[in-house]
Amino acid sequence: MNDPRRVPFGEIAWTEAAPGIRARETEVGGARWAMVEYGPGASREDWCEEGHRGFVVEGEIEYRFDDGREPLRAGEGEAFLLPPAPLGGGAHSGRNPSQRPTRLFLIDDAPGDAPEGTTRASG
Repeated sequence: MNDPRRVPFGEIAWTEAAPGIRARETEVGGARWAMVEYGPGASREDWCEEGHRGFVVEGEIEYRFDDGREPLRAGEGEAFLLPPAPLGGGAHSGRNPSQRPTRLFLIDDAPGDAPEGTTRASG
């Protein structure tokens, strides 16, 4: 990980992450780096316990939390932090609240960065 590295996302094939959600992803230094695209109105059904650092390249994203806290919204040009959290303790689920595509750059917590009791998910 100490060597400089270029990540050519444009050369990585899209994979379907969930209905209406696709990703270009690779591993860098033990962590997943990804460009994630949510289609208009797309949302994840499952809760994610994994931590993420993100930047909204285009559109907007909303994360709801399973512990009832206020949703987190971030728009184009904004960054966000989603700390790892167990189910029932703040796990999150993303959705695109707009009628245009949303594109995010995400870096997931590396294995071992998550607190005890949480599990890694695919983001």
